[in-house]
Amino acid sequence: MTDARVGHRLISRAVRRLVLLWLLAIVAGCAPRLELGSDLLWSARHEGGDLGEWSADMKGGSSADAPDTALTVSTDYAHSGRYSVKLANAAVSSAEEVRLWRTDQYPEAAFYSAWFYLPRAYQTANDWTIMQLRNPVPGDPSTISLLMDVDLRSLPSGDLILSVYDHRADYLRAATPDPAVSIPIGRWFQVQAYFDYSPGGDGRFALWLGDQLLYDLRRPFNLPGTVYFSVCNVGSALSPTDSAIYVDDAAVSLTRVGDDAQL
Repeated sequence: MTDARVGHRLISRAVRRLVLLWLLAIVAGCAPRLELGSDLLWSARHEGGDLGEWSADMKGGSSADAPDTALTVSTDYAHSGRYSVKLANAAVSSAEEVRLWRTDQYPEAAFYSAWFYLPRAYQTANDWTIMQLRNPVPGDPSTISLLMDVDLRSLPSGDLILSVYDHRADYLRAATPDPAVSIPIGRWFQVQAYFDYSPGGDGRFALWLGDQLLYDLRRPFNLPGTVYFSVCNVGSALSPTDSAIYVDDAAVSLTRVGDDAQL
């Protein structure tokens, strides 16, 4: 075989390989962005323009206290794709809530995450809750008891930070990290909790802001097995009064969903 023919064959192979890689990239780009395999237990991206991922299999839903709160699927901002969910709250005198929730027999140890967007800064007068992990009351599954809250709180500087509140009398407010880490305003940020309710004294609740671990609490939980996961806007007397939180790409997973993970 001549050198010219060998060179032509090598070029042809290279061209075919490039074309194949290009086609694979197109297919990957069109496929659903679910790259966590069996580690992903549930997710909501809202790209159907509705809340069907939350209510699927009758394991979740949404609620809003009228008339001061509202929940809408929105195209104002999105972490990925086109849609997110806007949670609006204008409560003044007492706390009101608007939430999305999902409940299931999740494993004893799992990660619960969502991306949040605040279009502006707010001053808090009370706890401003954006995520909750709760559980049904033993013997009364229709009643969901308070357990772990993830709150936003204002610093004297005006910055907002994440705070953790355990509703059990032995624990209550967790100590704020030193130095405190502010959440970004006008930019998407991820809040992710690791919740281990293993029997005995080996329970754990850890919380990340993006890739930064803020809280790592070791304490018993001993839940019966059902976990209620909620993203929410619960509070009152914010300044300005009309608050808006956008939520997107929520997930429950066996492994951490990092900044580069594809949902």
